[in-house]
Amino acid sequence: MKKKYYVYGERPIFSEEKPKGIVRYYAFQWNTGEFEEDIRYRLKLFHDTSGEGKEITKEEFDTYVKEIKDRKGLK
Repeated sequence: MKKKYYVYGERPIFSEEKPKGIVRYYAFQWNTGEFEEDIRYRLKLFHDTSGEGKEITKEEFDTYVKEIKDRKGLK
């Protein structure tokens, strides 16, 4: 499965391409530190002209998620 990594505002998001080209989007949940599917970010990432969304590398994503979890005391 192919993954892409993003930040929208301050929220980490990743997409995962499933078989047959189906793409799912998962957004970081501030209260749990888990990622939950949230299709709204497909529109926000690709049709929002505010400039709040950007693609980042896996390494940047992992570092950013760890920083958030450490700051919030999440595992």
